[in-house]
Amino acid sequence: MKQVPIFKDLVLVGGGHTHALVLRKWAMNPLPGVRITLISPQAMTPYSGMLPGLIAGHYSFEKTHIDLVKLSLWANIRFIQDSVTAIDVQSNILVLKNRPEIEFDAVSIDIGSTPNQQIEGTAEYTTAVKPISKFYQRWQLIQQQAQQGKIKSLAVVGGGAGSVEVIMAIAFKLKQFNQAIQYHLITAADDVLPGYNRTVRNRVKQQLQAYNIAIYSSTRVASVEQGMIHCQNGAAILSDEIIWCTQASGSSWLQQSQLACDDAGFIKVRQTLQSLEHDHIFAAGDIAHMVANPRPKAGVYAVRQADTLFHNLRALLLKQPLLEYKPQDGFLSLLALGEKKATGSKSFVSFSGDWVWRWKDSIDGKFMHKFSQLPELSMPAGAIVDPLLIADHEKNEQHDPLKRCTGCGGKVGAAVLQQVLNEVLGEASYQPQDAVQISPDAKIIYQTVDALKTPIEDVWLFGQIAVNHALSDLYAMNLKPDSAQVLVTLPYASQSIQKRQFKVLMQGISLQLENLQCRFLGGHTSEAAELSVGLVVNGIQQDRPLFNKQSLVPGDKLVLSKPLGTGVILAGAMQNQCTGSVFNQALATMMHANDQAANTLSKLNVKACTDVTGFGLLGHLQELCLASGCGASLNLNAIPLLPGTEALVEKGVKSSLYAQNRSSIESSTAWPDSITQQARFNLLFDPQTSGGLIAGIPAKDYASLNDNFHQQFYTIGEVTAFDDFLTCIQIHQLE
Repeated sequence: MKQVPIFKDLVLVGGGHTHALVLRKWAMNPLPGVRITLISPQAMTPYSGMLPGLIAGHYSFEKTHIDLVKLSLWANIRFIQDSVTAIDVQSNILVLKNRPEIEFDAVSIDIGSTPNQQIEGTAEYTTAVKPISKFYQRWQLIQQQAQQGKIKSLAVVGGGAGSVEVIMAIAFKLKQFNQAIQYHLITAADDVLPGYNRTVRNRVKQQLQAYNIAIYSSTRVASVEQGMIHCQNGAAILSDEIIWCTQASGSSWLQQSQLACDDAGFIKVRQTLQSLEHDHIFAAGDIAHMVANPRPKAGVYAVRQADTLFHNLRALLLKQPLLEYKPQDGFLSLLALGEKKATGSKSFVSFSGDWVWRWKDSIDGKFMHKFSQLPELSMPAGAIVDPLLIADHEKNEQHDPLKRCTGCGGKVGAAVLQQVLNEVLGEASYQPQDAVQISPDAKIIYQTVDALKTPIEDVWLFGQIAVNHALSDLYAMNLKPDSAQVLVTLPYASQSIQKRQFKVLMQGISLQLENLQCRFLGGHTSEAAELSVGLVVNGIQQDRPLFNKQSLVPGDKLVLSKPLGTGVILAGAMQNQCTGSVFNQALATMMHANDQAANTLSKLNVKACTDVTGFGLLGHLQELCLASGCGASLNLNAIPLLPGTEALVEKGVKSSLYAQNRSSIESSTAWPDSITQQARFNLLFDPQTSGGLIAGIPAKDYASLNDNFHQQFYTIGEVTAFDDFLTCIQIHQLE
């Protein structure tokens, strides 16, 4: 497929219902030339309509949450798991909690609301229902304590729909533990469910009574302490667990920004969902306050806003007219009653029963089906960037990647280089030289080179992974990293986008080089269809013996520092076969450098070691065995695997290098069908990005190793004497 250059950055902050739907729509009808970034502190975003069913035990966690990582991989967008802490609307910058800032051309905010816990003691002694991810963690503990009889009373503060659904779901679930628990529902309103008709209120109060839930109406909380709620009317309510479900507010970082917000901290928006004063900033869902047509905070409005937001984001970037969002005056409201029954209303009509639950379940299920069963995306042969996305001063440049210069003409411009390097590394860091001195002294320098095409959209993480991958060769020899030069190939984009991409990439690279005490010396840049990073790294010998591939001895124990599976996981992600949790496990292991593993091995009498990368475990082990004139015996059951990898193999997912790795080994060896037909066996050939170290530890030293070592390394087999009549590497299955 022809790679399309990028000219605009659209950033979506928050993984709310509106943004999830916009991403789905955008993936099925993309706008060439626009890069989308989704920022969310959670990888799994809950569907609020199914929260009562989750609490009651009717649904699983997976069924009620949208997998944002999987959605982003499917939609081919960049996902950043982090929290925004500030926005600079003049410079178009988002400040993040745990990583470098992000620049944007247009931004949409859909982060929901946060609990208004200004009353004394609420922040310390209550659990807010929102964000749901934190509440759900607390809910697991509440169930354990209730089962152990440690909870005698539980209170929910708030009288709206969310409050009554939550307390009834809790009462239904905890009833199974056969513990006597007192329930309290406390609301400052004159009655529960203000705004609902009398029939619905009466039906809900009947159900509250059936669960022995006491209702405290016209009761405003004055303060909270451990196990006690103090009310303004002088009442004191004992409660072992207090859940806060009152009117929420906007995030503090928005209230401190230049954006116009209402008194509760919600972003004021026009009917186009744009901020009142900034055309390129949008807001949707609970965080948006529609000035002309205020509406209650309800998921139905967030879902209905998706079409308008999708159209208007594209229209803004293309300088086309925007549409006005026109919220409906009323909507179907269905309330879960704890057990599998529900009540609801539409206008003046009310209804209740188990059939209403089935109706609600069907509606919620259809919404979640949009994200659990993502359709296969069409792959157009080519795409044309709309000229409206290109800045006037760049319109005369050649933007077709197939017609861009190659060779030295394909380098990134000096201005971009100078700006980025000076911003990341400090002023005057850009000092062009034809060559650099590798080391200031006469120490022996070892040099290696490695390169990777990016397997992920997040270039900040990729920069760190590329460093880990390249330095792994030095750690595999017990060398200390000294210095590195970087070869960066950037995909063609507008000057501003290219600078952003390069800056974030270099921030990731320089951060990891600094963490591993390796000097950055310089490098080279070029343009191509895909982003790639190569590093020429130099290492120096320490006051310790070097590891090599020639020193395995029969009887050595074979140990491995990382589980296998990154290759099949990355392949599965490209084929929409991989869940977000599985993908994040792969990221975590790739982000883990081999410095500590090498340091541990260097303290032992280790002589033979290598890293496991592109040739897979068996390919690199075979190199060790052939170089040492030995064989090896592996216990297949002891080979560590990343979670989810066997399931991917069973679906037929394989890395593109798998077949070559397997054929090169099987051409000179054979194993029984009982071994080769297992999914676990296939992973022995899986190419690893930033894989672990495999080493041979002398048997006499291995016997004295403690638990700390075995927590860091997996023992997978042992070295055997080479026999011309036997397979070089034998594989068994031992318990």
